[in-house]
Amino acid sequence: MSGDNPLTDPKEKRQALEAALKSRALARSEQLQAFLRYVCELELAGRGDEITEYAIATEALNRRTDYAPGEDSSVRSRAHALRRKLQEYYDTESPESVWRIELPKGSYRPLFVRSSELQTPKPVVAPVAVSSPSPRFSHPFLLGFSLAAAIAVAVFSVYFSGLSRSAIDPIVQEAWGPALSPSSEVLVAVACPPMNRLVSSYPGLLPKMTGVVQTPQEISTWFGSLNLENRGGPLYMFPVRGYTQFSDTLAAGHVASLIKSAGANCQTIPEPSAQPMGIHEDGLILIGSPPNAALIARLLKSTPFSIHFDPTHNDEVISEGPPSSSKRVFLAMRNQSTNRFSKVYGLITVLPSQPGRDKPSRTLIFSGISGSPGGQAAVQYFSLPAALRELKERFRREGYRQFPPAYQVVVRCGVDSEVAINTVYEAHIVMSHPPVIE
Repeated sequence: MSGDNPLTDPKEKRQALEAALKSRALARSEQLQAFLRYVCELELAGRGDEITEYAIATEALNRRTDYAPGEDSSVRSRAHALRRKLQEYYDTESPESVWRIELPKGSYRPLFVRSSELQTPKPVVAPVAVSSPSPRFSHPFLLGFSLAAAIAVAVFSVYFSGLSRSAIDPIVQEAWGPALSPSSEVLVAVACPPMNRLVSSYPGLLPKMTGVVQTPQEISTWFGSLNLENRGGPLYMFPVRGYTQFSDTLAAGHVASLIKSAGANCQTIPEPSAQPMGIHEDGLILIGSPPNAALIARLLKSTPFSIHFDPTHNDEVISEGPPSSSKRVFLAMRNQSTNRFSKVYGLITVLPSQPGRDKPSRTLIFSGISGSPGGQAAVQYFSLPAALRELKERFRREGYRQFPPAYQVVVRCGVDSEVAINTVYEAHIVMSHPPVIE
């Protein structure tokens, strides 16, 4: 914040730091405490110009030395959360503090500011963030992803406009657990399928993209039929991980709006950037299919229901174990003339608090076969009070008074223009030994 007089007394600086570290706002997050202490100690030592994203990652957040800011947004997400927690501390716990510690946006170097010199009230921070908190994108795919997620959140914000915390049905809050607790911190990670992006070129000029290659003639012919811009040169393609599937983006928007309505906070990022044990506090929500998301694939390898390739049908299926030996196999239906989906299945996986956590948390995975809106169907089902009451009744008949700590649900839905419709229950299973997130 330009124009603020810096605090000159090192003793007062340290007192301001220790008071913030002992606050209720930061008490539940060792990551945020380590972040704040690290940057403030460097500033106190006169080494503030040495504060970098890489240094914070490797020296404060215990990231590996091969940490790459373009592929891992954990420092940026923690900075975003730290700014919010510092504001919460000064606004609710210590509004009369003489000095405040601030972490300006776009910088990791802290400022010690006299409260009496603040010219305007602090704005209320929106509880949902759907883009990287840094104002500059260090990798192109983050920009593409953030725009897609922002569109989805905008769409569902209309649907959820005016929805207050009390308007969320208690059965929904019970099923989602800590993810819908007021002021909780939730990470939403969405799969980014590997794909080739097409780009036209000018004659004699090669597009400035890494890994660019000229496309086969059949793809060039198809591209030409779309009546898009033709620059006169060959058509090229290059590999990207910067885009989400449309139905997954809708699912992420639905989740973010629900979390916002509950008075909680969420950060939405590409799944390749997720560091689950490092940057989520009260909940981790994963959206996408295993072939497109390494973390989802790793977790579903150890669950009863998973997504497998079935050579018999030459397609992916949801099954309880390998399709060849499973009694429960769920195969999507396709339109014979277009090969597009007409009926698909989604998979909901609920995992409990992980070992070593000092407070309740929950991991939710909303998945489906690749290219289908199964994940969106799973989110829709898990947000419907009537569906969740029916599910809880099924558990009650099996001897569970509440939702079990770990379970999976298979849902079925129709498909209209690549969007899930009419989602219903299909099957479930309770897990006695859920997988551990490492």
